Amino acid sequence: MSDDITLAKCLKVLGHPDRLRLLRLLQRPELFPDNLVDSLTIGICVNDLAKAADLAQSTASHHLGLMQDLGLLVVTQHGPWRYIRPDHTLLAQIGAQVASLGTGSAGE
Repeated sequence: MSDDITLAKCLKVLGHPDRLRLLRLLQRPELFPDNLVDSLTIGICVNDLAKAADLAQSTASHHLGLMQDLGLLVVTQHGPWRYIRPDHTLLAQIGAQVASLGTGSAGE
């Protein structure tokens, strides 16, 4: 990610409390011991994630879809189930770009 427009789109999508809650849950795979696949490498079932976030499945899918469209999430399909995991590389890039805004530069 290198341009301000892409960064702004990502920040806008991340600027919703339900989406942040979903991302925080994705960072805690130990909360999903009944997951049928490896939570770290494959992801967490969308239905289980929706329940844990106390969201309707359709609402969670909407939020997850917005994040997926920007590449913030990786989705793996196993039969009828979708598993989600964060794209840690892209999220780290966003964090670094935001952090760089706080570094002073000449003319400020």
